[in-house]
Amino acid sequence: MPVSLYVHVPFCYSRCSYCDFYSNAINKEDLMMEASKWLFAIKQHQAALSGRFMNQGYGTIYIGGGSPSFLPKDILKDAIVWAARLAEPTNKQNMEFTMEANPEDIDSGLLDMLAEHGVNRLSVGVQSLENKARSLAGRKGTAKDTIKKLECISRNWPFLWSVDFIAGLPGQSIDGLKNDISRVLDYGAGHISLYALTLDPDSPMAAAAASGLYGLADSDAQSEYLEAAYEILAKNGLIRYEVSNWARPRQESMHNMVYWTYGDWHGLGPSAVSNINMENGCPIRISNALGNDYYKNPATSASETSLDKKDAAFEFLMMALRTKRGLVFYEFVERYKIPASEVFGSLEKQFPDLLHADELALKPTDRGLDLLNVILLKAMENADSYYGKAG
Repeated sequence: MPVSLYVHVPFCYSRCSYCDFYSNAINKEDLMMEASKWLFAIKQHQAALSGRFMNQGYGTIYIGGGSPSFLPKDILKDAIVWAARLAEPTNKQNMEFTMEANPEDIDSGLLDMLAEHGVNRLSVGVQSLENKARSLAGRKGTAKDTIKKLECISRNWPFLWSVDFIAGLPGQSIDGLKNDISRVLDYGAGHISLYALTLDPDSPMAAAAASGLYGLADSDAQSEYLEAAYEILAKNGLIRYEVSNWARPRQESMHNMVYWTYGDWHGLGPSAVSNINMENGCPIRISNALGNDYYKNPATSASETSLDKKDAAFEFLMMALRTKRGLVFYEFVERYKIPASEVFGSLEKQFPDLLHADELALKPTDRGLDLLNVILLKAMENADSYYGKAG
């Protein structure tokens, strides 16, 4: 399978109060210089990775962040034109090329430029269309402003597009979330990523909640948000194909499926990670440095680890069970030369309401997707026991 490419853009207008991705809020006066350093570094880094691992091109490309759409237009165009040329030679016409965009940056000119130069999938960060929730989350723009941008996409974007929402934001209502999802589906979005709010303890939102400024939804309340959203998504013909992702038929994210099937990818940009599988099924994991350390020496400043068989096998299971496709038995045997059941036990017998198995795969039920951590804790316990004996 071709390697995939992830490019991390570490810049944004301002950091959202819940965000724990690596990004830097930066003013537009400084952005051109920093973005120029970033662009030079990622080109150097890509050449180094492809030379080391003898890569001939990429099967999917994803530019995320941060806020890629916040880049100066000339820098963004340069990055997209360059990235599009990196497609695997036999896949240039069919390659999925995704870019994340914030609504406030979107206009018909940007959409035309992206479409002209190879981007064929947008991932739009909305999170909520309720003004109170947007304000507390630190999202830029009002609900009215954001709706206008979504209408612009609906009118002008000729390809697939996805929208991100968060369930359980302070200031968000269940009816509001349902209405938000219905609205973007009416506009033509064919994919929804729906995440339950989780907070790093050091995030501004967590600190505000701890100080009593506002409350956070508990697990029961979050379940109510999610169940209401699931009903709307299913009613509109979307299928839950991964823990947090729903799509109309044939609109799943091909790039994200590379992660969930434990494929190979190169990660460019500060904080990005590469995953390169070796012949024994165990990957090399390369974690990029941050900030100027990355810009000075993007390849040599990275840290590198090799996973052992136990950790690699567990990660393979963990990623596979995030999807309705599940863990395909022959794929596990091809990698690790042993049946998954010998490593993890008969998980479908231990969790009959959460998993089911046929002759091809071990698959989670909908409830299994919601309670995946319960399964994984037992799987890890079983793997520790197996590899302890094998060692």
